[in-house]
Amino acid sequence: MCQSLKTTYKVSLIAVHEKAETFKGIEIIPFKRIHNRKLRVSFGWLIMFFKAMRIGAKVYHLHDPELIPCGLLLKLAGKQVIWDVHENIAEDIFDKPWIRHQRLAYLLFHFFEKMACRYFYIVLAEKSYQNRYLELSKRFATVQNFCDLDFFKSYEQGQFQNVKSVFYIGIVLENRGILQIIEAIHLLKMKGEIYDFHCVGELYSDLETKIKALPYYTEVEGQLHFHGRLSLEEGYKYAKHCSMGLCIIWPMKNSTDSYPTKLFEYMAIGLPVITSNFPLYKGVIEGNNSGKCIDPFSAIALSEAIESMHRDVEKSEQMAQNGKLAVKKYYNWATEKQVLARVYEEIASTVK
Repeated sequence: MCQSLKTTYKVSLIAVHEKAETFKGIEIIPFKRIHNRKLRVSFGWLIMFFKAMRIGAKVYHLHDPELIPCGLLLKLAGKQVIWDVHENIAEDIFDKPWIRHQRLAYLLFHFFEKMACRYFYIVLAEKSYQNRYLELSKRFATVQNFCDLDFFKSYEQGQFQNVKSVFYIGIVLENRGILQIIEAIHLLKMKGEIYDFHCVGELYSDLETKIKALPYYTEVEGQLHFHGRLSLEEGYKYAKHCSMGLCIIWPMKNSTDSYPTKLFEYMAIGLPVITSNFPLYKGVIEGNNSGKCIDPFSAIALSEAIESMHRDVEKSEQMAQNGKLAVKKYYNWATEKQVLARVYEEIASTVK
C-alpha cells in the first residue's frame, strides 16, 4: 500500500521496526513492540497517537483494531482516518483462548467498531466482510490483499524444484498447524524420507515449549529450521530452496472466510500449495489445480500430500505453472491498488 501511494502522496509508516529510516522512499518510524497484551491494549494506542501527531499528516490509515481509540483522537484533532479491516475481528475473539471474558470483549469491541464505522472510512480486505459492514457503514471499499507480482518476480522459480524442503512464512501459532507439520516431518522420516521444514516468523505464546515437548522432537530437531521474524525480502530467500508452500490453518470463524495472503504469494513464485480444505481455499487451490487441500488436523494427510507431490514431479510442475498463471490473471495487486487510489482520491477531496 505504501509503495502504491507514494507516487501521489508523502507516505510515512509507523510500525514495529528496529530503527528510524527511509526505505524505498517510505519514512519508517519505529514503534517498540509491547509484549504484554494488557499493557498493549491499555496504552499502545495512546503512544501511537502521539507518534502519529508528530508526523502531522492529514490522512491516517490504521491496520489494527486496537488502534481505534487512537483513530478517534485523530478524528477529534481534525484528521481523516481510514480503518483497514483484515479479519472478522468480532468472531475472532471467540477463537482466542487467552481472552478470559470473551463476551465482554465482544461487546466492547462492537461498541468501538460502531464508532469507527461512524467516523472512519472503512477498507475491507475480504469480500466476505461486506455483509457485516453494509449495515454499519456507508463509506467503505474492498481492497483485497493480493500479492505484488513485481515484488515476487525475483523469487519466482522457473520450474518445480524436486527437493525435500517445505516452506512456511507468517505468524507462528499452534492454530497455524505447526505441530501437525512437525508430526508430518516425523512420519515421513519413519518411512525413510528426510524433509527439512523452513519456517519464517516469530513463535508466539508457549509454542516453542510445546514443540520441544513432542516425544519425537529430538529425532527431527535437525530438520526444523526456525528463522524467526524477517522482512519479506529476507524471508522469501528461503523459499527459493523449497519445493512446496504450507498453509495449514485450523478452522476458526475468522480463517474459514478469509484468504491467507501467503496462498497467493506461494502461487506467484511457483510453489505448489498444501493448505486446509475450506471451501474458500479449495476454490483457489483446487479450482486452479495449483496444490492440494487437506484436513488441517491430520498429520497423516499432510505427510501423504508432501510425499505425493515429491513423487509426481510432472503433476507438481503443472501445479506450479498453474499457480503462477492464476495469480497473474486473478489474484494480483495491480487491480486492487486502483481501488485504493480511488479511496484516497475521495478522501483527499474532503481534506482542507
